[in-house]
This record gives sequence, C-alpha cells and structure tokens, in this order.
Amino acid sequence: MMSDQEIEKLIKDIEEGKGINFNDQFKMLATIYKKMKQLYQQTYNPPTNNDLNKSINDLSSRISILESKIK
Repeated sequence: MMSDQEIEKLIKDIEEGKGINFNDQFKMLATIYKKMKQLYQQTYNPPTNNDLNKSINDLSSRISILESKIK
C-alpha cells in the first residue's frame, strides 16, 4: 500500500504532464480502493446482533439503576 505522500507525488506528476508507469498506477488505484472500502465498511456496516445485545443490556442496567434511585 502506498503512503499518502507517494500518492500526492504521483498526482502532481500527472498534473505536470509527466508519465507514470503502470505499476505505480496500479499501486495507487489499489491503495485508493482499499481506503474507500475501509471507509465504506466503517460507515455502512450495520451493527451485529452481539453489538445490539450489548447496547440493550447496557441500557437495561441503566434503567434499573434509575428505577432503584427513584424508589
């Protein structure tokens, strides 16, 4: 995977009209694809049943604590 600086350098080279070789193009596109995939998974993956159960249990315990303090 390429670093952000390497990608920026390649983009500058392209903007300046310099040619970049196929391997660099492939590495850059693979890196961008991996980063996009990571962002997509972080953003759009629904919570698992385990996550939901944990959230429900946490909320339930907080409600129980509040009920006991109110009584």
